[in-house]
Amino acid sequence: MRKQTLLALAIAAAVAVPSLMVAQQDTTHAPKGTTVLKRAGKETKRVAKRTSKAVSKGAKDTGKQAKRTGKSLKRAVSREERQEAKGDTARKP
Repeated sequence: MRKQTLLALAIAAAVAVPSLMVAQQDTTHAPKGTTVLKRAGKETKRVAKRTSKAVSKGAKDTGKQAKRTGKSLKRAVSREERQEAKGDTARKP
């Protein structure tokens, strides 16, 4: 979880820095420093939230896939045990 948070913050910082550069180059309507900081902070939070949602969705999907695989393996092992108990050797290599 800590790696995910750090990754999200790193991505957010990478996105926020170019937006700060663009904001500083605009001299016709130069905003105050506090405005720039507020906007950058909001942008950072937005990107971090979006990134964390994507990461948690990926983890959730991976968990579901692992559960499906586990169920499949359980059925296969159970089928093999039933066949052995019956004495059915038709499909063994």
